[in-house]
Amino acid sequence: MAEIPVIDLDLRGQACPGPVIETRKALSGLKEDVILTVKLDNQAACSNVTRFAKSQGFTVAETSADDDTFTLTITRGFSCDLPLPESQPHSVPISGNYIIYIDKPTMGSGDDKLGRVLMKAFLKTLPELENLPTKIIFLNQGVFLTATNSPELTTIQTLATAGCTVLVCGTCLDFYNLKDQLGVGQVSNMFEIATLLTGPEKVVRI
Repeated sequence: MAEIPVIDLDLRGQACPGPVIETRKALSGLKEDVILTVKLDNQAACSNVTRFAKSQGFTVAETSADDDTFTLTITRGFSCDLPLPESQPHSVPISGNYIIYIDKPTMGSGDDKLGRVLMKAFLKTLPELENLPTKIIFLNQGVFLTATNSPELTTIQTLATAGCTVLVCGTCLDFYNLKDQLGVGQVSNMFEIATLLTGPEKVVRI
């Protein structure tokens, strides 16, 4: 019997959502007769990657070493020799059209530093979703995310290239003197924004 090939993925040192994104890319081309091993350096990343892999129908086994390295063995079509956690029900991907509404450069309420980290992780994750938003609306302080000096500019440009319409409030750009610094998207107005927010598409406020 032929030996089963193993693909090794070392994701130690990567911040969220990097491990899940890279694992998703590897799993998208994984055949039934291949094993994927993922090395991680924290339990949170292990839990996130495990949950994602199981949601896609894969079997996951976890081992740990004395140097705080965690190894996930991910397979499809056969069982690993390692003890396996109980399987989880598959997640249901978002269906239908939806709009994302962002009015500040942070995500959630509380510490602003944490909020900026969360916003960065959220925007970085969006291009990896199976169902992209049809539009992203930026207004009030959210327009700072679309400026040429924004750390998130490249990520938002990726979304625009993928077909997501990026709309940026013109009044807000003028108020913050950012009109000449717009790095991505098209300048919008309150009529267009109000029409979209009250239209048939689902609106997700971040």
